[in-house]
Amino acid sequence: MNIFLIRHAEAIDYQTETVRSDEYRFLTPKGRLTSLKVSKQLKNEFIGLEKIFTSPLIRAVQTAEILASVIKFDKDVEAVKELAFGVSASRMISLIERNAGFKAIALVGHEPMMSMLFDSLTASPFPDKFRKSGVCLVNYNVKNKSGKPEWYFNPKTLKKE
Repeated sequence: MNIFLIRHAEAIDYQTETVRSDEYRFLTPKGRLTSLKVSKQLKNEFIGLEKIFTSPLIRAVQTAEILASVIKFDKDVEAVKELAFGVSASRMISLIERNAGFKAIALVGHEPMMSMLFDSLTASPFPDKFRKSGVCLVNYNVKNKSGKPEWYFNPKTLKKE
């Protein structure tokens, strides 16, 4: 199974005049633009993507929707509690295992959970900082519970590492 781990794009500061709670933080114009650029650059990598799961927090949902729009994803983007901020890697892996019938899925979430999930799937630490709008591809064998990192797309350089 190919698993795309995606960190949400840049969001507004924690507290503004209208936003008083972390769960309501939305993407900044810069965050939207970066997410759009990343999605366009990786569009061909997402061919065959069967499911997009996202954290229910607004900034993650918006990031997932940008991806879905760019790749012309014709299914629903599904918000799931297993990707909410502060969830354990084991709960995220449970989500993956329940969806083992898919060949390619995307998980849109938060730090440090995306790095923790990478660590759990590959049995190795994430090699660098998982940046906002960053995308990592892990080839994961659900049966053997082992994964191999394929690449990380750095949104700062717009290149795979």
